[in-house]
Amino acid sequence: MKKIKYFIPSFILMIIIFMFSQQTGNESSGLSSQIVLWIQTYLHIPITELIVRKAAHMSEYAVLTLTFIYGFYKNQYPLKKIIVYSLICAFLYACTDEFHQLFIGGRAGQFTDVLIDTCGALITIVIYYFYNYWKRKNSSLK
Repeated sequence: MKKIKYFIPSFILMIIIFMFSQQTGNESSGLSSQIVLWIQTYLHIPITELIVRKAAHMSEYAVLTLTFIYGFYKNQYPLKKIIVYSLICAFLYACTDEFHQLFIGGRAGQFTDVLIDTCGALITIVIYYFYNYWKRKNSSLK
């Protein structure tokens, strides 16, 4: 029997992403501006708000994908299904998240953001795949 409890981290992260998407355009921009100011002040790195916002998109979906991988792995799915299903789940949630933003003041659902979110998911998938490859290769050497 498949256990949904292993997807609790995914559900929690989806709620957090939903809450960030619930912010108006001004609230979201204000948060990004604070992060940019902190990076510029304390790390002395010249960075734009656009980069911070897109990096946040990629990062949150990279972590979300990791939680999907965990859920499918704990339910003993084979590697190929773990990879495909995790990527599909992240992509579909990114689509629903951008659709949700269409109804929030000052926000716009953009397919380019779905692609950026999916890139974050894909990076996690690639790292997971190569980690598994390395793990199998090293275990066969023993």
